[in-house]
Order: sequence, then C-alpha cells, then structure tokens
Amino acid sequence: MIKRVLFLVFLCTVCIQVEAQTKFDFRQACFTLYDPIPPLKDSGEVHSPKKATVMSAIIPGLGQVYNQKYWKVGFIYAAAFGIGYGIDYNNDSMQRYQRALIAELDTSAATVNTWYPNLSVDKIRSERNYYRQNRDRLILGAGLLYALQIIDANVDAHLREFEVNEDLAIKARPGYMILRNRVRPSFGLTLTF
Repeated sequence: MIKRVLFLVFLCTVCIQVEAQTKFDFRQACFTLYDPIPPLKDSGEVHSPKKATVMSAIIPGLGQVYNQKYWKVGFIYAAAFGIGYGIDYNNDSMQRYQRALIAELDTSAATVNTWYPNLSVDKIRSERNYYRQNRDRLILGAGLLYALQIIDANVDAHLREFEVNEDLAIKARPGYMILRNRVRPSFGLTLTF
C-alpha cells in the first residue's frame, strides 16, 4: 500500500512538473517589469552545450540554471542533501560500532564496551560492516548524482533548439479507472498521443 501511495505521489509530481514546464514561464513571471537579460533566442546568442556542461561541473545545478530549467535545481539539491545525510548517519553508526569492536577485542581490563555491551563480537562486526557498505554505496550514489546532473545539463542544452509541434506531443497525466470486480479504483498513467 505504501509503495502504491509513493508511486502515485511520484507520478503526480512528474505530471505537475511537466504541466508547469509547459505552461509557466519563470523568466516572464519574475522579469515582467524589468528584464536586463533578453531571452536567448532574441539576442542571437547560440546556446552552448559545452558551456552548460562546464558550468554544471563547476557548481552542480548551474548548468540547469543556464538552460533555464530552474525546477531541476531543487531536485538536485534535495537529492544531494538526502545522500549527504545518509552518508553522515551511516558513517557515525559505523564509527560507533568500530569503537565498540575495538573495546571488545582489547585485552586490557580497563577498556570496557559502553556502546553495545549486550551484543556479541560477531554481531558488532556485522553491524559495522553493514553501515560501512551503506556509506560506501551512498558515496557512489553522490558521484552518480554529480555525473547525472552534468549529463542532464549537456543533453538539455543540446535539445534546447529542438521544437516539438503540439500535434506530435505525448502528454502524460495521472488517471484512474474503476473495474467491475474491484471496490477501489485502479490508479495509473494516461498517455495522450
């Protein structure tokens, strides 16, 4: 049930973002009275994918700002914050179990395991390894997020001049249907070609 709700929330978020992207012009809303920077198409400046890639590599999210996809920056930094929090939490837990393991394996009578006195040495070692693996996976995830946001800025800059006619568009919207044999409606995604 929780997976379905999370999937539905994700689906609605994606649909809202797609609708917001097609109907809301951020530059026009913010700079209606005074626009010191003219739009790229009017200025004759060529939109450079290389510039978007370099900007995104220097400061994550800057390439998305250059591409005028401001809503993506929030997702990038929210994901980075979540990954950073996970790395910190797992690293702290791993270090606690490591100190407990050192205290258990120390032969000195003065050293006492005050962190986890009721756990066996094998359980402490297992927990330490568990949190180390989680931390290492999250570090790889941070690197992957960094690479993906650079790739996204590059691809988005390449596709900036690509225009899609309304007749050729695919619109995704959340939908539901009530089947005869079921009491609850079935939620899904409606694609309109």
